[in-house]
Amino acid sequence: MDELADTSTLRAFVAIAEAQSFSQGAKRNGLTRSAASKAVARLEDLLGVRLLHRTTRHVSLTDEGQTFYERAARVLGDLAEAQMAVSHQGGLRGVLRLTAPEAFGRQIVLPLLQLFLAQWPELSAETNFTDRAIDIVEEGYDLALRFGEPPARSDLIGRVMARMVGQLCASPAYLAGYPYPARIEDIDCHRHLLSGTRDRPREWTLYKDTGLAHTVRPNPILLCDNAGALRDAALAGLGITCLPMFLIDDDVREGRLQVLFPDYATAEFPLTILYPSRRQLSRKVRLFIDHLAEHVQRGLT
Repeated sequence: MDELADTSTLRAFVAIAEAQSFSQGAKRNGLTRSAASKAVARLEDLLGVRLLHRTTRHVSLTDEGQTFYERAARVLGDLAEAQMAVSHQGGLRGVLRLTAPEAFGRQIVLPLLQLFLAQWPELSAETNFTDRAIDIVEEGYDLALRFGEPPARSDLIGRVMARMVGQLCASPAYLAGYPYPARIEDIDCHRHLLSGTRDRPREWTLYKDTGLAHTVRPNPILLCDNAGALRDAALAGLGITCLPMFLIDDDVREGRLQVLFPDYATAEFPLTILYPSRRQLSRKVRLFIDHLAEHVQRGLT
């Protein structure tokens, strides 16, 4: 059993299992594909079981491989924790890789990340702020923030951090140039800035605090799949849009935008944090999740 004391063999296997690829797993460990393949083959010979199903395009865990992966990942995680605890006063090091929607990432995540990195100066971060739905398991991210309920995927763990609403807003300049909407139905006749794409435009369903609903099916003058760009268009006076309040709070407070019909809002939508279920949750990820939860829940709920 001396072979099992070689953590490089375990790291190679864990990386391949998480990436579901010999090439990607080898790259993460600074190995050649051949060296990584030989390491797994030695491990399988030692254990006397097949750990991975291999095809020309895909790698997946066998039942025995899944069991061994979970234990091996936990061992490596515990070892990393032990090393952290006795070196640099338990400080965080390495790279934290995360992705979030573009507008939320810039306005909310980035300032919180700045605070976190200041607390742990030996840690660095890699971010991808995009509205594209990234497969964080496939692309090797530690965590993702997404709007919507957690997906039903066995390889991801999801946690709802907060629930938010959207509201109608427009700039004073726009409202000065058009008849001011006195009733919610008057919104139908205005210029609309809409989230979505040509194939999937979104309508606005707004609920009054009494439970009464009104649905606007816009004929938009601007259709855009980026919330930050819709905010910019509203600030420029192009029309009325519907945005989450975190995005426009400062603009409303400083008079650049005005909320229309404050007693109407969209249905609540969740902010979800996702991380791979197959990966031992590292200390840096766990602490950053706690850091996000503390500030996000306080600021958005």
